[in-house]
Amino acid sequence: MIQTLFKDLLKEIIIWFKKLWFESKLKARLKMIEIQNEIEYEQELKKSFKPTLTEHKVDPKIQTGKSAKLGGALQLSAPWKKIKSK
Repeated sequence: MIQTLFKDLLKEIIIWFKKLWFESKLKARLKMIEIQNEIEYEQELKKSFKPTLTEHKVDPKIQTGKSAKLGGALQLSAPWKKIKSK
């Protein structure tokens, strides 16, 4: 009777430890996935909001004299806004 009680108790303790181990491992795994997704989100956010700087060639009709030495016109645009070319 005592042996069966100890066997049953031991089985239940083993089951409880397995459940506890699984839950702790699952929480750690989910936390790592969450951290990884947060890092990827931050990188994607920085990439998508980085402005695009376009330098055009010098236009001799518009830029004469000293202004031509500075270079062409600069255009600052957002990556999510498409540049319409004519």
